[in-house]
Amino acid sequence: MNIRQLELFMTVAEVENMTEAANRSFISQPAVSQTIHELEEEIGVRLFDRPGRAIELNPAGKAFYQRVKHFLQEYQELEDFAEYLEKQAPMKLGANLTIANFWLPEIIPSFLQQGHQVEIQVDTAERILKALRNQDLDLALLEGTVGEKDLVVEPFDQYELMVVAAVDHPLATKTAVTVEEFLQYPLFLREKGSAIRDTLDSWLQLQQKQASPTMTSINSPALLAMTATGTGITFLPKRLVQKSIYQEKVCCLPFYHQRLYNQIQLVYQPKHLFTETMKAFRERINLNTRGENNG
Repeated sequence: MNIRQLELFMTVAEVENMTEAANRSFISQPAVSQTIHELEEEIGVRLFDRPGRAIELNPAGKAFYQRVKHFLQEYQELEDFAEYLEKQAPMKLGANLTIANFWLPEIIPSFLQQGHQVEIQVDTAERILKALRNQDLDLALLEGTVGEKDLVVEPFDQYELMVVAAVDHPLATKTAVTVEEFLQYPLFLREKGSAIRDTLDSWLQLQQKQASPTMTSINSPALLAMTATGTGITFLPKRLVQKSIYQEKVCCLPFYHQRLYNQIQLVYQPKHLFTETMKAFRERINLNTRGENNG
């Protein structure tokens, strides 16, 4: 039993004429007759009486008709809902804080202007990845390394991470900072597990060193505010510093012999339905990145 059989049954039942049903269904009359015969054979019940050349529902057919009518209505509603999910339902997007601060304001306004809808969850990478695996999110924008092999990871941009010091700090006169110099001063750093901190810790580990921060925070602007006082230094995205209210009070310095970057990537489940809205969003971020590179 399939949808096509049931739809043909409904047409025949409503017009009570094989030829008319064939015309309405744009198939031959023998094909209609064969389909009805196969349906009756499959369910093991005769649905129509055929007095002479006429055809009409028998009592079993009338009962079957009511159930099929209800089922096809439900099926149509399900198809309509599937189309809504595909083309109109809000896309659920996850992003961590750095991306929410500096990428989403450049991407989301034009995306919404195109008529798309989106619900955004800003959280830690750990929670976003959990929501993505549970299919509570459709897409995620994450920075740093995404180690989950069961997810699709599409890099589309990057940002540079630098040592940040106040303009009157002793390091401000230098063009680059050694690891030893970096560890010599009080450190105001992001929390362990953040993409920014992971990049720093990985770099220090290669130098067989480890940071012992004076202050740890999930709030990058708070770290920058402390750094601007000149009492310590931090390690943050250059982009954040250049767009902050403290940009005239601090300076950015690379490490000697190594420039450090974090990738920005689009992440999603490979088996998740990739809707038209999701495709449009991926194209939007790619256009945004190409525009920046061309600029």
